[in-house]
Amino acid sequence: RQGGGLLVTVADIVALPAFTHVELIAPCEGSQQREVRNVGILDCPPDYNEYSAYVPGELILTNLGFAYGNPELAERSLLAMLRRDVAAIAVKTVYDPPISDAVRRESAERGIPVYLYDGAYHETVAYQSFDLIQRDRAELDREKALDELLIVHDDDRIRTRLSAIIGMIGSMFQCFAFTLRRDDACSFYAMLDSVSSSLSAVKEECCAVVFTGAFRYHGRILVFASYDFEDDEERSAAEKRCLSAVGLEEGLHVGVSETVHLGDGDIAIRQALAAADYSYRHGRHLVRWSELHVAAFAHAVRYDRLFMRTSKLYYTVLSGYDEKHGTELVNTAKALVARHGDVKAVAEELHQHPNTVRYRMRKMKAVLGISSEDDRAFVGLLDLVFLSKRDAI
Repeated sequence: RQGGGLLVTVADIVALPAFTHVELIAPCEGSQQREVRNVGILDCPPDYNEYSAYVPGELILTNLGFAYGNPELAERSLLAMLRRDVAAIAVKTVYDPPISDAVRRESAERGIPVYLYDGAYHETVAYQSFDLIQRDRAELDREKALDELLIVHDDDRIRTRLSAIIGMIGSMFQCFAFTLRRDDACSFYAMLDSVSSSLSAVKEECCAVVFTGAFRYHGRILVFASYDFEDDEERSAAEKRCLSAVGLEEGLHVGVSETVHLGDGDIAIRQALAAADYSYRHGRHLVRWSELHVAAFAHAVRYDRLFMRTSKLYYTVLSGYDEKHGTELVNTAKALVARHGDVKAVAEELHQHPNTVRYRMRKMKAVLGISSEDDRAFVGLLDLVFLSKRDAI
């Protein structure tokens, strides 16, 4: 379906059961893929307004009964209809309708097919055609609903939501996430007010900073800053001022996002939260998202359900084999990932002979159905399978 539109074509219509025999009167390359938006029945000559009631994209059904015994009227009617840019014309052969050379030429030149057909009455053909068009519209509605279900990101929606939730303005956006240090007795709201005050002071002093705000979020403090500039030097200077301000609070672990366009604000929030969690776990005061390296990828994939499902698929195959046969494939796989495929190092860690590790690698490949994969590529696959679990390896 191109462009999310309706998909019923001439080919779909002439394949309906109501048509028992169909003959194309002139060659029309690609004409069967013309879109059919409606069905009309031609039962009168073009004397009134040249068939203005018929619209482009219609499939026209007729037996030319009104022109019986008058080949000139039949020709004039078909030519007038072809010039309406209809989808196609299907002429029932009940009255042995005359098709002139002029009609054949016009059909070929315009790429609008004209068919002679045997089969059901027009009403039956129209009913089946309308039913198919309605079915296609229902499929289109379902398609749009699935698009909404599968949508990952929409810039306009994010801008609108950020504006509604926190009053965010500006073109660029940065997020800072704060986690209180372990066993810190400081009041959460006192810290929140202190951070908010520090950022507000930066906004007053730095014209590139157009908005700051501090908010509670699941036991953390989220600070938002937006900038209104394009120059890299101005951006860098504004970021440094904000970082300097938030870095003064020694009672907090700080995570800092990239500076992104406002439409990617949801990404910046996720980055800051992940960086703050990392700084908390590793006892660091301030961590930027750009400093997480592999840990950044490990965190990012946890929000991709398709990646996680694929990772779980491979993990489940290995763990299922372990449960059934009492083997240690999963532990060996984790060690291979942690030791970057160094068989000797893995063997020492697991207190096994290197040949045992190599045997387990061959067994894992066989279980996963990739026996022909070389060891380097196989360890690369395991890296992906266990990427979201890197913190636990």
